[in-house]
Amino acid sequence: MKNTLIIIMVGLLFSGSSLVLHAQFYQVYGYLTPDANEKELVYWTTYIPSSDHSYSFFGDTVGRQGMFAHSLELEYGITNNLTVAIYFDFEQPKGENFKWVRTKAVMLYYQLFQKNFLPVDLALYAEYKLPRKGYKHSEEIEFKLIMEKDIKFHRIILNPTFEKKISGEDVTEGVEFILNGAYIYNKSDVFQPRLEYYSKMGELYDMPAYGEQKNYIFPSFDLFFGKYGQFRWHAGVGFGLTNPADNIIVKSILSWGFF
Repeated sequence: MKNTLIIIMVGLLFSGSSLVLHAQFYQVYGYLTPDANEKELVYWTTYIPSSDHSYSFFGDTVGRQGMFAHSLELEYGITNNLTVAIYFDFEQPKGENFKWVRTKAVMLYYQLFQKNFLPVDLALYAEYKLPRKGYKHSEEIEFKLIMEKDIKFHRIILNPTFEKKISGEDVTEGVEFILNGAYIYNKSDVFQPRLEYYSKMGELYDMPAYGEQKNYIFPSFDLFFGKYGQFRWHAGVGFGLTNPADNIIVKSILSWGFF
């Protein structure tokens, strides 16, 4: 049974998929959450040095090449299993002003059972996205099932995700399915290399062909430092695998956990 689950997870991790063009931040979420009363302050940065694409920025069509995106996040552990969080997202396309674009609220980040109780560790994640007026026209909700499996010093994570617009002119669009994943070599408590895959397959009932999707692969790492390992720096470089994707994306996530 365990071997079957491992094979399924690896196969899903490397299956073909896509990434939405307007997504600016890239993170594969793991099973573990902060402890009760623990706070975590997180600063996210994304830079796109090479892209052939453009997007809508407060009604103007701007190039994605040279764009910076930033986010400030505060997480709070309500219990050892349940965490909530709030994000404030900012963007600055090349030649444009730095602007706040969206607020996101994590309403649920919950570990199911204790680690290793099941053959695969499971957690639930639910997020509400509220864009600034003029940036986007639809609120969204997002739900993730977090699946994690440790095999000695090897960790495999999958984030099957469902997104749905709940307001605005696009509310009639169907549910979109996303499948992101990561492989982590975690023998060291200080430096852990990773290989991540980010995807967005499209609406469940009408998925586009692979060549029309946007797929990225990210070689990346986690670096833990501080007297108690309370600081984590996650960074990586993403490469677009299909023509609709940005060519290169650089990401950095700096976290500070404290009580």
